[in-house]
Amino acid sequence: MAASSKLKVVRALFGYSGFFFVALVAAFFLTFPYDALKTRVRLEADRAGYFVRIASLGPGLFSVRAKGVDVSKKAESDPPPEALQLDSVSVGPTLFPPGLGLTAKVFGGTVAVRVSGFSTIRVRVDADDLDLTKSNLKGFSGIDFSGTVDAHVDLSLPRVAVGNEPAQPDLGQATGTITLEAKQLSINGGSMSMVIPQFGPEPTPLDLPKIVVGDVSGKLKFEKGAGTIERFEAKSADLELQATGTLKLAKRLEYSEPGIEVRFKPDPEFQKRLGLIGSALSMVGPDPKDPAWRMGRLTGYLGRPNFR
Repeated sequence: MAASSKLKVVRALFGYSGFFFVALVAAFFLTFPYDALKTRVRLEADRAGYFVRIASLGPGLFSVRAKGVDVSKKAESDPPPEALQLDSVSVGPTLFPPGLGLTAKVFGGTVAVRVSGFSTIRVRVDADDLDLTKSNLKGFSGIDFSGTVDAHVDLSLPRVAVGNEPAQPDLGQATGTITLEAKQLSINGGSMSMVIPQFGPEPTPLDLPKIVVGDVSGKLKFEKGAGTIERFEAKSADLELQATGTLKLAKRLEYSEPGIEVRFKPDPEFQKRLGLIGSALSMVGPDPKDPAWRMGRLTGYLGRPNFR
């Protein structure tokens, strides 16, 4: 057989194989039971304490795509809690490397999540150009944020078997990095409840004044679950902030243990505007290296932190 004839045969084989694969994938997404999936998403969200409303659910480009997704907290209140608004969410397989991908259009930007691997699971999250004034974050959280955020997570989690249970990814053994960059970050008002150790163990409801945080830059590096803050700083006319220390991850994130020193220097007029929060900050001792700064320590667990 001539070389040109062999080449034609090879091309035909690859062409038919590729067509069959594309047709198979297209048929899968076109015939997928979307109504059943929508019901399952709602049930899982309900168990987690959220209500999810999906305007439409159907096939995307080699993915399942939901449009007009609203997520709100479950609560018996009148009026009911407002929803966080996601323009679209797409979930589908990835080929290089093989795994699962999720892409969400939210806050005027994009959040892309990629999960791949077998014995070790690699998790990558890229959040780009997120505008905190969008997607009704103010209504959902009760806090009026503004500013833009870029964040990136790249962690490898080994699968670990416990007893007779199947091996599961262990966050407590994660290796990788987390980076954060924010521009013109500020809180323009709102309300929240937080535990202020100086005023007791119960959450204290607070009305928030305007807080200009400014530009924020941070990087954490993890090695087998032991994290080190390589950089975390923020600076504005209201506040200068720095953090150093460690974060020991656990299998469940809320049980992760911070050992972080937080240094801050608030503007005196800004501290007066903070009211109750400003009074609490005034009780934090001065930094031994520079009395112009104050220094506190964040300890305990992420799910129940202590700051003194």
